[in-house]
Amino acid sequence: MYPKIIVQPNYFPAWWCDNINNYMMQNVAASSDLGKKGVRRCDVRGLVPGMKPYKDVFNSLMGFAKNNINHLDVDIDYQIDGPCIQHITYMPGHGVGWHEDTMVTSAALKLERYKDLKIDRKVSLTVMLSSQDEYTGGEFIFEKGGDRKHNVEGKGTVAMFTSHTEHMVTEITSGVRNILFVFITGPSWR
Repeated sequence: MYPKIIVQPNYFPAWWCDNINNYMMQNVAASSDLGKKGVRRCDVRGLVPGMKPYKDVFNSLMGFAKNNINHLDVDIDYQIDGPCIQHITYMPGHGVGWHEDTMVTSAALKLERYKDLKIDRKVSLTVMLSSQDEYTGGEFIFEKGGDRKHNVEGKGTVAMFTSHTEHMVTEITSGVRNILFVFITGPSWR
C-alpha cells in the first residue's frame, strides 16, 4: 500500500502554537520516553480533557482532519487513541527511529461503543510548534526504502499521514523541537 501524506505549511498561526507550547511547558510535568527498544527518545506531556486548552486543540486538530481526510482515503471516527493529545519535546540527542504507528488500540477497545468492533490507529497527525531556526537536526523523513523527505518544518505546519507509513525523525543536534501529536482511530483495516 502506497503511503499517503499531507503536509500543510503554516496551517496554524504562530500565536496559537506559542500559546499551546507555553501552556504545556508551564503547567504539565514531562515524562521521559525512551520508547520500545529505544525507538523514541523524547519528553512527553499529555493534554487531557478538562485542561483549559484541550477542547480548542482537539477541535482544531479534528477540523484539519475533517477538511483533509478525503486525500488519505481511509475511514476514521475522529477520536484519538489514548487518553491525551501528546506534546512532545525533542532535545539534543533525542529523535525517533524508523517505525509505523499502526496498531489495534487498547484504549479504544475498552470503550462501550467499540465493544464488538476492532479499532485501529488509522491516521497520525503532527503539528510543529517550533520554528526550524529553533533547532538543528530533527528532520521528518517518510518511507524508509526511499528516504523521501517532506518539508515538515515551520511553526504551525501540519503533517497527516496513514499510520502504516514508515517514518522517522533524525536526532536533534542543538536547540529544542516541540510538536503536538495524535493518533486518530477508525474501523479495522480491510
